Amino acid sequence: MAMEIDISELAKINSIIEHDRTDATYKYALLRAVVDTCQKNRNLVIANATGDYPENSCEEINCDEVTIPIGIIIEKWIFYYYPLIESETFIPQKRGEPDGKHALLFRPQFEKLTDYYQCKGGLSAFYRDYSAGNIPDEIFPVFLSLVKDIRKTIADQPMKYLGRSYSNEYYSVFTPVRPLPAIKKEHAKDRSRLVRSGGCFTMSAGLAAVFEYFGAFISGEEGLLKKWASFSSAQDKSGLVNEAVVLEVLTVSPETERAVHEAKNTYNSLFENGYKPECVWSGKVIPDTESMAVDHMVPFSVWKNNDLWNLLPALNSVNSRKSDRIPSPALIERRSDAITGYWDILHENYPVRFEKEISVSLMRNSGSDRMDDCVTALADTCEYLTEIRGFEVFEG
Repeated sequence: MAMEIDISELAKINSIIEHDRTDATYKYALLRAVVDTCQKNRNLVIANATGDYPENSCEEINCDEVTIPIGIIIEKWIFYYYPLIESETFIPQKRGEPDGKHALLFRPQFEKLTDYYQCKGGLSAFYRDYSAGNIPDEIFPVFLSLVKDIRKTIADQPMKYLGRSYSNEYYSVFTPVRPLPAIKKEHAKDRSRLVRSGGCFTMSAGLAAVFEYFGAFISGEEGLLKKWASFSSAQDKSGLVNEAVVLEVLTVSPETERAVHEAKNTYNSLFENGYKPECVWSGKVIPDTESMAVDHMVPFSVWKNNDLWNLLPALNSVNSRKSDRIPSPALIERRSDAITGYWDILHENYPVRFEKEISVSLMRNSGSDRMDDCVTALADTCEYLTEIRGFEVFEG
């Protein structure tokens, strides 16, 4: 997205955060998810003027708007709420909880899901099954029902009422494109299809640009997360939940060591087969496994992304020099053959998972399998992180 910034949109969203009536955490979850999408899944934010729309998108378009698939918001809600639902200490998410009459619409199905995975590895185990399309048959109907319940909540609650303190209109900020299509079993079994299915919603291009440029300030621990934590702690009657407790749970993400381990094993196997790989950034031969690091092309501290496509081999010395800097578009272009070569290796070893992860993170069109398009998207992401977000550049 390349858009002009309208500061009035920033003032509008700040006013909504401060003044919209809130009887659940839905508002915070929705805003956090849209901000996160505008910053980390920019390939899914489609400027309507381009004519490139997600699955099940609208026919009539407004060129001052962008279109986003609701599926990506559903996915983010699942990972936001999972740690809150599985917490041993009940953390209220709606005014009046835990009274059953006032419970979250999707809490019953979510509790069944978290209970199922409790002894199987929890959130990390669920993430692995979900990303690989391997959710077991015995719990899959619960997951499908959960997805549908979350979509209904998103479209009928926060999307409808967000902005009522600023406007008398319903759906004044985010507008679902009606009718919303059915979410089918085959959609929920395929991460990339689920993310792009379930319909779409529109929002102003100006607000999307505000989220892209200033989203880190809006959704950070002094913004939406603090508001969310404050709401939950205020509803607690047990005395066990305070803002610090909720903030800690809100920032939980799936464990990542396994993903790095799997990538490292893939590259170690190259040595076992008599092949010495080259450093993805310098092009120099990596002489042995002890000299090799698995580098996050986009640093984990910046993006918290452990997708396989983001984990490539580098010399320890180069990895240390790169540290948390972002590779420049020029460096990515120079090293594109090495990048796509390693992507081919990862795809061969983990075909389904690799395809789903790169589709959600980098591909604009889920039907595209052109790796050069993904390299261009990677370069665009890195340019955004350095030029807009201000992270330091790595030139190799």
